[in-house]
Formats: sequence, C-alpha cells, structure tokens
Amino acid sequence: MEMKQSTGWQKPLLFVTTSLLVPIFYGHSLMKYLQQFRTVVGVTAESQWETFLQFVGMDDWNLYVWGIVISIQIPFWSVGILFILLDYYNWPKWILKYKIQPGTNEPVDLNRVAETAKAVLVNQWAIAFPLLIVIYYFQKMINRMPEIQELPTVERFLFDFLVLFIFEEIGVYYVHRLIHHPKLYIRVHKKHHEWRAPIAIASMYCSGTEYFLLLSAAALGPLLMNPHILTLWVWYAFVHLRSVNEHTGFEFPWLPPAEHHNYHHIMNNACYSHSYFLDWLHGTDKGFQSYLSRKKGSE
Repeated sequence: MEMKQSTGWQKPLLFVTTSLLVPIFYGHSLMKYLQQFRTVVGVTAESQWETFLQFVGMDDWNLYVWGIVISIQIPFWSVGILFILLDYYNWPKWILKYKIQPGTNEPVDLNRVAETAKAVLVNQWAIAFPLLIVIYYFQKMINRMPEIQELPTVERFLFDFLVLFIFEEIGVYYVHRLIHHPKLYIRVHKKHHEWRAPIAIASMYCSGTEYFLLLSAAALGPLLMNPHILTLWVWYAFVHLRSVNEHTGFEFPWLPPAEHHNYHHIMNNACYSHSYFLDWLHGTDKGFQSYLSRKKGSE
C-alpha cells in the first residue's frame, strides 16, 4: 500500500520536471530548428505564390474583384449544395443524429430551396458584386490597393485576421439587434426568419437591405486594415463558411457550434452574434443557456 501511495505522485512530478528541464537544456536548439523550419516554409510559400501570380497575372482587378468573388462563391455553393443533398436524401442516415431540430427538412422542400437559391443569387450578384466594384475603385482612387506580391508574415496575417474578426463580430451583433427592432423587423429581417429550421444556403436568404448592412459589417475591417490580398480571400471565405455552418441545422462535434444561431431562428429574440461573448455581455443568451440546461437535464 505504501509503495502505491509513494509512486502515485511520481509520474506527475516527472512530467512537470521534464517539461521544465527540456526548454532549459534544449530551448536554444528547439528555437533554432523552429526558425529553420519557418524559413523553409516561408521560402516555399513565397515560391508557390510567385508561381501562382505568374499563372494568373498581376491584374489587380482580377485579383481583387474576381479573387474575392471566387473566394465567396466556391466555398458557399459547394458546401451549400452538399447540404441540400443531405437534407433532401437524408443520407447517410448516421448524420441525422446530429440534427438540431429532428424531423425538420426531412426531406427539404425543393420548391423552397429553389426560391431561396434565387434570392441568394440576387443578393450576391445585384448587391455584393456592384458593392465590391465600388470598393475596388475607391481603393484605386485613394491609391490604397492591398499588397499583392510579397506574402504577409504569419504574425501579420494573424493580427489582420484577428482585427477583421473583432470588427465583424461587433458590427454584425449590433446590426442584427437593430434589424430586430419592431419598426425594422418586418421590412428588413423577417424574410430571413422564414426558415425557422434553417438550411445552409439560407445564411444569405434575406432582404437586400439586410444583406447590404451585414456585408458592410464584414467589409469594414478590410477597408480599415487594408490587408494582403491573400488575407482578404481567406477572410471572405471564412465569413461565408462560418455563416453557412451556423445555418446547416446540424451540430457536428468536429465543427464550430451551430446550435447557438439555430436557437435564434427558433426563438427569434436571442443570440444575435456569431460567437458567445457579446450575447453574454448584453445578456441576450440567457434563454439559450436555460435551453441548454434543460436539454442536458433531459438526456
């Protein structure tokens, strides 16, 4: 018994000691290898980027306008169509256990899907595309086009992305709460809530006014930060994929949570942000937290 008790603390102590001693004795070597690895990766990335630019050309119109269009359209429609097929055929069956609102859209109404897709295409090409062109010429006019040739450092990319994330989180939360005001809801936001159990492409199913406001919130950060063109592409792909994920109607454990926004579609008066912080700060997630507690208690 004494032997077991005496060895119970030895493994944690050994782990802690090793964790402290390895950086002391091998820290310099580890840093050296990490720097070498980073240099190799950086050189390779720069080489691949140069090859890419030689292939597509250096026309900033194509890189800015069509580059952003492609970074939105391909992720949005590829994932969106995949989930339309999943919702219509309800196959493979094992995915149904991840459905947030079981029994809904089983199968999804293809007439509603077609109506939704039509509205999304109008928003994308009659609102987003002209707005993108206006922003492009504004950038050209003030001589502030994004950097194209030299790739940003990892630190710069992460910093820019974080700032863009914060600006969009703040913008979307307050715009979203604003358009839930009774005087604006029917005219601006009610269309989006026609999907009480949303599907993936319903993330862009909304009135033109709402789409313009939310798109402006996503574009504010890039206008202020003027990040590298590659950062822009990654940013717009991320924004749209995150929104698609929130509207799939599924809560997959390997993807960011979607139940938070799904609850918003059910209740219509809570959970206005993409993440939890601003809802927690303003107390607009209390109903959702109670809902989660009740759900956990019933399991």
